[in-house]
Amino acid sequence: MKNILTDQPDRTPVPTDKKGQFESPVANELYTEQVIKGLKIDNMLYCLDTGKEKYLFATEDEAIDQLRKLDRKNINPDNSQIVQVATTGNAWKLTQVPWSHIAVKLL
Repeated sequence: MKNILTDQPDRTPVPTDKKGQFESPVANELYTEQVIKGLKIDNMLYCLDTGKEKYLFATEDEAIDQLRKLDRKNINPDNSQIVQVATTGNAWKLTQVPWSHIAVKLL
């Protein structure tokens, strides 16, 4: 029996002349160097909790739009919520966005 993992060729990325990119010697594909990016906010962020998954957004409208786009099977209506997180100072403040407000924006 052939061991698939040990019989694979060494595929170490080879640097190209383009800054921050590597070329695969096997498939000639370009890979972008891993860059860590964050969510830029202005002292306020919104957490959409579907009861199964959580998403972070910079604005309330983005959170509501994501709720609109999600498959209903991925939303637990008993545990779903959008939480506004105020990040001013050392003490962060969490406030749940009322469902009546969300419903009006979903219309």
